Amino acid sequence: MSKIGLYGGSFNPPTKAHIELAKKVINQCNLDKIIFVPVGDLYQKEGLAKGVDRYNMLKIACNGHKNLEVSDIEIKNNKNYKTIEIFKILKDKYTKEEPFFIMGADNLEKLPFWYESNNLVSNYNYIILDRGSNKAKNIIENNELLKKNKKRFIIISNGEFYDCSSTTIRQQIKKREKPENLDDGVYNYIRENNIY
Repeated sequence: MSKIGLYGGSFNPPTKAHIELAKKVINQCNLDKIIFVPVGDLYQKEGLAKGVDRYNMLKIACNGHKNLEVSDIEIKNNKNYKTIEIFKILKDKYTKEEPFFIMGADNLEKLPFWYESNNLVSNYNYIILDRGSNKAKNIIENNELLKKNKKRFIIISNGEFYDCSSTTIRQQIKKREKPENLDDGVYNYIRENNIY
């Protein structure tokens, strides 16, 4: 059975760091591929570009990387999914693969308080992106639900990518600067479509 990573987020815009981090996760966790899953337009976040544009930018950023793909499942359905709903849809879609859901340590901390958290933690596998500070390990050890299911979690460091934020890139674009952490094709798409 092949192993896939499902990497959700706003990707507003997708950066070189998102791509490099995905490649690192594939190598460290022996995944066959990673599928980016950008959030839909109903996601409440200020300054969020349209879903179709974030999807298109991700497709451009992933171009040439055969083990990176993009899913439009949240965007095309135009529904505000609960986490458990999107996980179930993705797990049902990729029945021949073993899925791993990729999230940051900050979301891991919130996971025990999400809707149907027991189901989420007990029945799904996770790759946790930590900043190299052992935050994720401490979160798991200090929460009964997470600790009981700690075999579900793989922790890898993403400290070297942390300084490359989409917020900074959006600010640079507004100032008419060309961000170095942005793929040329993505930058051109942003300029041509007047995003941000």
